Amino acid sequence: MMKPRYYFLLFFVVILSFAGCNSTDDGSTPQNKPAQQSEAAATMQQMWETSSLAINTARQDAFVKIQQYADACPMTYFKTYFKSLDASCESKEKNDPILTCYRMAFDRVLDGIKNETVESGTVAIYMLYNMGYVIKTPSGCFGIDIYHRWAKKLAPYLDFLCVTHNHQDHYSEDLIQAMLDANKPVLSNYLKKGAGYDYTATVNKNYTIGKFAIRTAITDHNTSNDGKNFVTVFRIDCGDDTDNFTLLHVGDTNFQPAQFGNVQGAIDVLIPRYAPVPHGLDENNILGTGSGQVQPHYVLLSHILELGHDGVAYSRWPLDMALERASKLNCEKTYVPFWGEKLVWKNGELQ
Repeated sequence: MMKPRYYFLLFFVVILSFAGCNSTDDGSTPQNKPAQQSEAAATMQQMWETSSLAINTARQDAFVKIQQYADACPMTYFKTYFKSLDASCESKEKNDPILTCYRMAFDRVLDGIKNETVESGTVAIYMLYNMGYVIKTPSGCFGIDIYHRWAKKLAPYLDFLCVTHNHQDHYSEDLIQAMLDANKPVLSNYLKKGAGYDYTATVNKNYTIGKFAIRTAITDHNTSNDGKNFVTVFRIDCGDDTDNFTLLHVGDTNFQPAQFGNVQGAIDVLIPRYAPVPHGLDENNILGTGSGQVQPHYVLLSHILELGHDGVAYSRWPLDMALERASKLNCEKTYVPFWGEKLVWKNGELQ
């Protein structure tokens, strides 16, 4: 016979599984809205039928709806969802529009890296969530700053993983552990796997993994209270079968050119975060031809709509602000990709 405590715990889990994003801040009020799942799915499909390289009415309309879904989801509820058991998470994803979008995006990226072939001379760039990207080339696949409830599912398809810094919204403990268990490299400045582990460094370092040539720089975080030398930025040359496509992902850097010496120069794609107030347009500090600066062909502005943050004051940047910010960066080809989108590098251009 079940003990009363067990009955209580079971009841509590069931109640949480039906709590919706429109609940109170502690997620305590059940809100079951299954009818919104089909609308959210249609909205994501509408968005995916557009291109992040061009803003049109259909994309703007989809962004407005997605923003409304996100605005109805408090940070506290998202964190409760993130820590829930699998079955509870799946129930929430069916009943809450923004979580429907969140899960659909993951499944789309997972399907892409599992099943899509990357032709010689091209690169597939999948935007997963927040600052998380998966890059697939003809000869390999890697992820950077992957933070997602279902991130562990990516481990079988990644050859290595990069983590810019030890903040919750830039890594998945489950994915990191799955990669380490499979003896796959996880590059960071904080992991301690034991003597002889070559992929943890607190100083600038260069690595070679397969065809990938990786250069790192250790930089300050973009808020002073998080300490110095906290963020590793990754410059990755993807090899000759991509025509040496080069990516620079900078995590939550403080955009100080003096710290970018080991990664400076011409690159194909720069992935910066939206620099928080009061820093203004700090992203532009590293754009140029001077010492410690980079000259990207494209900029993909990221760290947008992070559901684990609490409003603009805490860097949950809305989509309209992201588009406005992108227009002010010193790279003509600056864009805002969104969850689940894929871009292809081919013949020196993003498509």
